[in-house]
Amino acid sequence: MGKLSEILKERGYVNQYSSKTLEEITDGQKRTLYLGIDPSADSLQMGQLMGFLILRRFLEDGHKVILVIGGGTGMIGDPGGKSTERPLLDAEMVKHNAEKIAEQTKHLLGSSNFTVVNNTEWLEPLRTIDFLRNVGKHFTVNTMLQRDFVKDRVKNADEGISYTEFSYALLQSYDYLHLHLEYGCDLQVGGSDQWGNIVSGVDFIRRKTGDTVYALTWPLLVNKATGKKFGKSESGTVWLDSSKTSPFQFYQFWINVADDDVEDYLLKMTALSKIEIGAALELSRRDKKERTAQQILAREVTTLVHGERAANTAKAVSEILFGARNITELDADTLAMLQNDAPSCEVQRGESILEVLVRSNLATSKREARQLLTSRAILLNSETIDEPERALVEGDFIRDIAILRRARRNVCVLTLG
Repeated sequence: MGKLSEILKERGYVNQYSSKTLEEITDGQKRTLYLGIDPSADSLQMGQLMGFLILRRFLEDGHKVILVIGGGTGMIGDPGGKSTERPLLDAEMVKHNAEKIAEQTKHLLGSSNFTVVNNTEWLEPLRTIDFLRNVGKHFTVNTMLQRDFVKDRVKNADEGISYTEFSYALLQSYDYLHLHLEYGCDLQVGGSDQWGNIVSGVDFIRRKTGDTVYALTWPLLVNKATGKKFGKSESGTVWLDSSKTSPFQFYQFWINVADDDVEDYLLKMTALSKIEIGAALELSRRDKKERTAQQILAREVTTLVHGERAANTAKAVSEILFGARNITELDADTLAMLQNDAPSCEVQRGESILEVLVRSNLATSKREARQLLTSRAILLNSETIDEPERALVEGDFIRDIAILRRARRNVCVLTLG
């Protein structure tokens, strides 16, 4: 394995760092580093997953990792990148979210050699007077007003920025100081939107103790087509909790990644070597229809988050739905995932395909359904159907399931009523 600095650079994991060279942070003495997690929801989301892959690299290189669940700071909410103030969550909701996220992080690092703490432990006992004297004294309002998100909010006369939000960076800096004194933590990491908060902590510790500590951020995961980051409050959020985004939906997200994005995601979201990634991309270039790189990406990331069994089942469901696998290969896991996650429609024996196409929303009208049938654009399981009068019969169903497909991507699972 090469130097950690080289690995981080070649995977695209580096955005900014507070030392003259990255090597000073990563390749010398072993660090104790921390990542803060905001419990604004009861699940991590896909954009946060890259951070855990980066932490894995540090663990593999012999560094120590601390995960800080923001049970205290979550009572305020990080204002960074927000044009309006977040609604405050009540204490019970923050506590619930923090517990769920702490549980969720356990398998993502693939190691037991890390520590999980909740900043409620040291923020709740903190007295206001002590906070203002021992923390606030080291921050100037002039400096804080130079922060981009503060300037943007101050310009907006209707919104402005509350003192509560204004204080968030001070609380995060105090987190860093506490971890430095209690655990010897000397590196804070996070997404690029956290740079200002992290370097505030670096400066605070230098003023308070004279010690040198470090900051390192990675680029946010961005959809190149839209330019938007994948975040908890963006529409179409992909969650890591299977009850919010099912393993099949999760797998489908990665299968549908654009060709222009797949190399970047393979580098950032998997542990595959550059040689393995290069081989996958070459196979995709030879046969674009197979989307080999996307299949490998979907398998790797789904396995990481949901486990190998769920990844294999999601792959089987995808292949059955889109014609790469015969419906006769249904097993219990695949059947359950099909019934729970795929678009479905209950039908009766003897019902005409023409009617079912309309009821399943594969056609907008009987006229369109008839055109689709006569143009041979409809498949029932693996059979092309071109007769509008064709009725559903017992032999069409396996375990009371059949797959009706329009062209390649529009599909409906027919369940026998």
